[in-house]
Amino acid sequence: MMPIPSSQVHLWCCHIDLGSTEAQERHWVLSDDERARADRFHDAKARLAFAAAHSWLRHVLALYTLASASQLRFVETMFGKPILANGHRRQPIAFNLSHSGELAIVAVSAGMAVGVDIERIRPVSAEVASGCLAPGEITALAALAPALRNEGFIRCWTRKEACLKAIGVGLNAAPSSFEVSLDPFVAQLLAVHSDPSEADRWQLANLRPAPGYCGALAARHRGWSAIWMARPVLASGTLR
Repeated sequence: MMPIPSSQVHLWCCHIDLGSTEAQERHWVLSDDERARADRFHDAKARLAFAAAHSWLRHVLALYTLASASQLRFVETMFGKPILANGHRRQPIAFNLSHSGELAIVAVSAGMAVGVDIERIRPVSAEVASGCLAPGEITALAALAPALRNEGFIRCWTRKEACLKAIGVGLNAAPSSFEVSLDPFVAQLLAVHSDPSEADRWQLANLRPAPGYCGALAARHRGWSAIWMARPVLASGTLR
């Protein structure tokens, strides 16, 4: 069983080859409920991506538990955030999963609630951007050169989504109720409109899981470090 220090968050990122036989064969570890959820996707690629990402989650978590990947059981919080059922672990384990395009990433901590989000960089309409950002973020986005705004929005969105996932509410909370930085190198929660002191309790990390993607990791705790345990191989054959 792999130990994890309380000061670390382990990151496991993999490339999902949506056309490979190997990816499809790994889905045997999924539960009946997970297979049923995958089958609800009408798009074949979306269905395969969901199944592959949740298969990756199970294989990663099995490294930290007393159960095999197929034996893991999950329960959900009132907002639908999955957590490991009791009996699978001797050490406290918290986790979060995100997948986009052909990447899936799992964040694992020693019981500290974490949120992770990755997104493939793609065109985003101005209406979509303005509809979910706080006023300060809209101003910061408008200040970017037009060629940088799509990536700027995706970067901003992953940071906001990581925060929402860390506290387990997802999109049940208004994304415009708090502000994050758009700086390409420094991820930070800048303000929570309902509580001026709340932002000081948070730590965010900027993630670059692979070319063409943005990502963020967030926790309502300070003093931790993100450790890459697995990362997709780049065209050069090296790991980022």
